[in-house]
Amino acid sequence: MNKTITVCLGLVVILVAVYIASKGSWGELQEEKSRGFKKFQEADFAATTRIQIGKGKADPVVLEKKDGQWVVSTAYGYKADPKVADDIIKSVSGIGDGEEVAELKSSHKNFEVDDIRGSVLSFGGGGVELGSLVVGKTAQSRDLNKTLIFARFGADDETYKISSKLRSDAKLWSKIENKNYIEKEIFKLESEDEIFELRLSRPGQDDLLVERKSEVVPVEEDENSEGAGKEEKKDEGEKKEPATKTVEYFVTTSGSKTQRVDADKEWSAKSLIDKGRSLRIEDVADPKELAAYGLDKPQLKATCKYRVKGKADSPVKEVSVLFGNAIKDEKGEDKEFYLTLAGEEKAVYTVSKWTYEGWDKKFEDFLPEPEEEKKPEGEAAAPVLPGPPLPGPQLPGKKPGEGGAAPAEEKKDSSAGAEGGGADDKLPGAGAEDGEQSKPAGG
Repeated sequence: MNKTITVCLGLVVILVAVYIASKGSWGELQEEKSRGFKKFQEADFAATTRIQIGKGKADPVVLEKKDGQWVVSTAYGYKADPKVADDIIKSVSGIGDGEEVAELKSSHKNFEVDDIRGSVLSFGGGGVELGSLVVGKTAQSRDLNKTLIFARFGADDETYKISSKLRSDAKLWSKIENKNYIEKEIFKLESEDEIFELRLSRPGQDDLLVERKSEVVPVEEDENSEGAGKEEKKDEGEKKEPATKTVEYFVTTSGSKTQRVDADKEWSAKSLIDKGRSLRIEDVADPKELAAYGLDKPQLKATCKYRVKGKADSPVKEVSVLFGNAIKDEKGEDKEFYLTLAGEEKAVYTVSKWTYEGWDKKFEDFLPEPEEEKKPEGEAAAPVLPGPPLPGPQLPGKKPGEGGAAPAEEKKDSSAGAEGGGADDKLPGAGAEDGEQSKPAGG
């Protein structure tokens, strides 16, 4: 028995020795297993000037840092959202140790780190590659404050579970597209600026001018308030200036028509004139000739004039937004519109249909709502409202107001005739209701 055990142990030792001889020492085995992961952790991603993001066979998105500004080089060089690039670099720089969950390439599909489902991110700087990884699906986590994802690094086949927000920071939850990484806000006023005039121009139509104005009005004081009581105690000879406040209102003009916007429409006017405070886009377009997008003769031009709020003598600035042709969807309906800013014709953008319609307003949109027309008397009968029944005919022998409605006819028992219920029990004339002639008693 002991001899058998000794032989078995000897065989195990021999097999281990053969494996080590073919693969190297234990330290080398461990280093080979995590080579790509270690290289990634040792990289200085602060030096990143190029980020490439791809998935499957689709064209990748490339972000590059040029002259201190991140641009989407695969989107005609338009500006990239600087926050996206910074968040991606911050996420990969913070990746710590991970837990190995699979070793073989055949397991990649299970964690969505394969060549089809995995999102590939590579980082470069100074003309060299800093590191790369494939991001898979999200892993389950018991800690709500910690996000776990599956990933593999470099050319490694091993799959790891790591703590990182890279999936959300790099916008990997959907299709990889240029428009997810471009800077969407192309214009924004400073907080102290205010638009005081908006002019909408269309070919062959009168312009619509919307103006923001202000006036000083007295403050309506509550006579029953504590302040009013104190005023009564002051000497009659002492006079105090009435309290006032400044309120804004809006005026619209189109051709020879001008009106002060009614209180019910003030919010609509304010919302329209303040659209110029910030302008966001959907996507970008190839910056070719404006005529290709209908921007040489825009169907709508919105010009906003603004200055520092409350300072009428401050310099006046303006920005003009030009809307061009519509982009149709598969049903032939308007989906988006081309847009550019005056003076920046080398940049062509697209905005949603709803954005365009928010600017496309007319003078009639700010007129008061028409009042309902009152019908002349006698044209239509008044509606019948539910309520108690009207009083019925007055009963004989009752005074007015005493009789009320006539009682409902009681159902007679079939044996009433046998019990002596005859004609004497009927009211005068009751027989006429049955088509019979009334007869005198005893006749």
